[in-house]
Amino acid sequence: MVPRVINTTIKLNETESQIRDLLMEFCDYHNQKNESSQLVLRITGGWVRDKLLGDESNDLDIAINTLSGEDFVTKLTDYLNENHPNLSLKAIHTIKKNPAKSKHLETCTAKIYGLDIDFVNLRSEKYTVDSRIPIIEYGTAEEDALRRDATLNALFYNLNEKKIEDFTGKGINDLKEGILRTPLTPLQTFLDDPLRVLRLIRFASRYNFTIDNNTLNAMKNSEIKSSLLHKISRERIGVELEKILKSNNPEYGLKLLNYVSISESVFNLDTVKQEIMKLDNSINFQYENLLSPKISTSTTIFPTLRNIVKSSNLSMSKIFSNVSPKVFWLSIILSPFQTFPIENAQPKILNDYYVPRFVVREGLRFGKNDYDQISKVLMELSRSKEILLKVLNDDIKRSQFGLYLREFGDFVDVNLAVNCFDDILTELNLQFPVEQPTPDEDLITNSNMIQTVESNIQKYNTICDKIHQFDLSEVNKLKPIIDGKTISKSLNKKPGPWIAQITQEVLIWQLDNPHGTQEECLEFIKTLI
Repeated sequence: MVPRVINTTIKLNETESQIRDLLMEFCDYHNQKNESSQLVLRITGGWVRDKLLGDESNDLDIAINTLSGEDFVTKLTDYLNENHPNLSLKAIHTIKKNPAKSKHLETCTAKIYGLDIDFVNLRSEKYTVDSRIPIIEYGTAEEDALRRDATLNALFYNLNEKKIEDFTGKGINDLKEGILRTPLTPLQTFLDDPLRVLRLIRFASRYNFTIDNNTLNAMKNSEIKSSLLHKISRERIGVELEKILKSNNPEYGLKLLNYVSISESVFNLDTVKQEIMKLDNSINFQYENLLSPKISTSTTIFPTLRNIVKSSNLSMSKIFSNVSPKVFWLSIILSPFQTFPIENAQPKILNDYYVPRFVVREGLRFGKNDYDQISKVLMELSRSKEILLKVLNDDIKRSQFGLYLREFGDFVDVNLAVNCFDDILTELNLQFPVEQPTPDEDLITNSNMIQTVESNIQKYNTICDKIHQFDLSEVNKLKPIIDGKTISKSLNKKPGPWIAQITQEVLIWQLDNPHGTQEECLEFIKTLI
């Protein structure tokens, strides 16, 4: 990898300069009164990294050497009340430590000049063999740097001296080289907190950095897989995975998950299996050898698709640019499980325990909007093939196509993108071995693959054109030309369940007769009664 040019100094913007001047004024005041306990403030972590990379950041974490975050903010507030009565801290909030939720130290947040700042004391962490919950103690700046997940996240900016501090001795060089490594022994670092594995993969996919080989190999440790399942909350894992999927290079992040063999742990498939067996122990839910091959194949082929789509100004280019990468990739990754509903179950149970829905909801703790979209797209995948083929063959009524599109509401684009890529993967029917990934992999130039990708993109461009030809772009917003109250009054019948069925027939008539009038629709309704 070619070394990148990074800033050698940090230049504060106007707001940051105001904040520094205020904090240094207070430090001078405090230090004059406490000669034996001199305050030194350091901005830590991501802000320093991003500034050196030339990016602005509002993620301000300030580490204090002699006070807790709450004590510091309390003293600063008193100072401002006495010396700057027109300037006060806003939105002061203390987040108490909660080891059960992996919150190991108290943090105090305050808004200064419009920016939220977290204040916390420098600390050291010591872990015991039996617990992932560390023993937290006040520490030195070096100890605080060494406990962090990566050397390039262990850089500090000393506000008192206006200088960058690299206590690991590797952070600045690793940032230049685009290398992620842990400050201390990687295996122990990950066993202390297995979530650091996901954090490093997230930074790799965000910045296109490589992970040091020793660090990468340590990620493969079997204890880490187990710890991700049993020691880390699903919410925290979901947060990291979401950031990977929304990064600049989600395919690279997914390949890294696969390479270090933690994808099944991340998606919590073993727990999903146990829950399904509780519901119906006759179901043979074999998830092994489904997830990893899908990730390997889809992430290898997708860059070719993305490159071809980007080079065109056709409809599918806009479709893919509009689609949420999180929903798209989860739909693709979980598509091998589309045929795993719970057999002979009641409809509600069938819906709740549909495997893709269950994984997204319970395994990753993502929200309803996510699991509704993903499960709907995958549940309808086989049917979608049939309907979209009819669209291509001009063998479908406007009403049939319109009702199909309405089923997906605002996420029609997701459905089309997933179906397009699924068709490509199915037609190619290729498998790729799980190999150590690099952030800048060459596109596959196999002529058959390129031809397959291009033909399928063209096919779906045609489908998009049909949507416009049928004037169905906003069909999900279409309202019946006649409401239930009018129907009931016109037919002189009391409202009842029959209204819903008639309303559906109205929509069908309306789609097939886009220029029809209310009077014509009423005449049609009368033929149904």
